[in-house]
Amino acid sequence: MKRFGQFDHARINQATCCGMLCLLGLALMFAEHAGAAGLQAGAARVEITTPADALPYGAASSSPGNEKPFVGMHDPVFARALVLSDGATEVAFVLVDVTAIPVPHEMSKAVANELGVAEDHLMLAAEHTHSVPLLNYHRDPADKAEVAEVERVEKGAVEAAREAKANLQPARVSFGRGQAFVNVNNGEVAGQAGDADPALPSDKTLDIVRFAGADGTAIAVLMDYPDHADVMLHSVTKDGGYEISGDMPGVAAGLLEDHIQGKPVVLFARGAGGDQLPLFRSVQPAGALGTTDEAAGGWALLDAQARRLAGSALSVIEKMPAGTADVKISAAAKTVPCPAQARGNQPGDAPLPPVQIPLSLIRINDIALAGVGGDVGTEIGEKFKAASPVKDSTMITMTSGSVGYILADSSYTHPGHGLMGSPIKAGCAEKAIVEGLLSMMGNEK
Repeated sequence: MKRFGQFDHARINQATCCGMLCLLGLALMFAEHAGAAGLQAGAARVEITTPADALPYGAASSSPGNEKPFVGMHDPVFARALVLSDGATEVAFVLVDVTAIPVPHEMSKAVANELGVAEDHLMLAAEHTHSVPLLNYHRDPADKAEVAEVERVEKGAVEAAREAKANLQPARVSFGRGQAFVNVNNGEVAGQAGDADPALPSDKTLDIVRFAGADGTAIAVLMDYPDHADVMLHSVTKDGGYEISGDMPGVAAGLLEDHIQGKPVVLFARGAGGDQLPLFRSVQPAGALGTTDEAAGGWALLDAQARRLAGSALSVIEKMPAGTADVKISAAAKTVPCPAQARGNQPGDAPLPPVQIPLSLIRINDIALAGVGGDVGTEIGEKFKAASPVKDSTMITMTSGSVGYILADSSYTHPGHGLMGSPIKAGCAEKAIVEGLLSMMGNEK
């Protein structure tokens, strides 16, 4: 029989051990909860405008698609970055004022390495302006001027990401949805090449994700709208050439950055606008009245539409809730294959490998930001949002590795400009993209 002292000592040791384990368990639980609940956000923008001493740029170089050279700058273009952390997971959005990310694999790797995150935790996308020197860049071959442009864009994206991470601070997130009326279907689905048809599908949805500091001052605004940023495409506005511009998204973002209290970084993400045009463009399409270039007068068209878009965004922001800091962030990425079709100068009977469409997903609580590497038609974006089980879902297109036009099956009835530029055969992409994104919503990292 054990003496009382021995028995008591054993129980004390057992209780002490249990108490220490319980305390340790509680500490881990609170640490995990704190990591998941404390949203931090940081944002930055870095100018990437072609310097004056590199102009004129275009027609005289190996970019024959530029009918005229770029000879000046109307408004500056930027790389903008947003870095988010919930204490356990870090993700980033980097939006660049270019037509398409020029060296997608290299740039994604460079930005991810700078942030110290996996590439599937980064959503790198183009704002899709058509008024920058890299408009027709295809890298085969790249001349000295193009190499310099690509290097400047990549350096700006990396620097913006670095500064955004350095700016991380406690934040709250909120989501708002409204409408903006500055886009119209390009009419190709009905065979109206070069024109527009307001009766055809056109998503007017304007989605906004706002990140505000502890005092309510906005840190960053991520806005998403489906449109082509080509109000000034091919408009000769100065000295027989074009001028650099962020076009409607870039100008709208700048207006909001100047107007919103705290001067947040405004990242304009491109929605599913592969078959959408601005309501008014400086170069009017050929028709009964003939083709017309409004030239420098086109800047008034750009300004009017950008102000309408920015005003619509402000109307959404004014009604948004304060938001929450209690968040869980997750990320996922994959590719989905679709049969390829010949395009351009490819032989029609040449065997082609399947097209791998890049998909990505960053989720913040019930906010799902779905990325697609392509110029996606509006019907595909609408079908994704309708099918998504996540309350506030939106689609960001022209992400890194864009494969070109990705249009709804209905568009294949009348092969227009977009379809002829698509590498994908009919009957695949629409279903593959929607189902691929939905599948990731149950498998985020």
